[in-house]
Amino acid sequence: MEEVRIDDWLLTIDKEKTKALNMTHMQEGDSLSYQNFLMANEILDVELLHFSNRLGLNLHQPTLLNAFPVEGQQIMYSGYYTVCGEIKEGEIDAWDVIIGEHCFSLVEEEPLLTLTEPHFQIGFEVVLEWHLPQSLELMKK
Repeated sequence: MEEVRIDDWLLTIDKEKTKALNMTHMQEGDSLSYQNFLMANEILDVELLHFSNRLGLNLHQPTLLNAFPVEGQQIMYSGYYTVCGEIKEGEIDAWDVIIGEHCFSLVEEEPLLTLTEPHFQIGFEVVLEWHLPQSLELMKK
């Protein structure tokens, strides 16, 4: 377990367990929206990569991924990542970290996974461009 401090929050994280968990329990949702999510996140901002590496996250492997078309050729993604570890200090409802277009927060969701060890979820929201050759109209149906 590694301690990670982000502002007023102290988290303990087992990065190896988190990585292994997310490799085996990834929820892809709709295949077109997931493919676009991967394409749109191919080149990640250095600050975003630093943030995700500190937490042991692979931003391409959320535990839960939702996709909603918005104006123009954009799609809003939301969901969460599951982290093996604990929140040691800080209010769960007061944690919002904004990095570029990404907004992260600690969330209390009904977990998709039945884990016996300590864990928590980091929620996210981001609006990304539609990059696939297929029409975004397919998502709207």
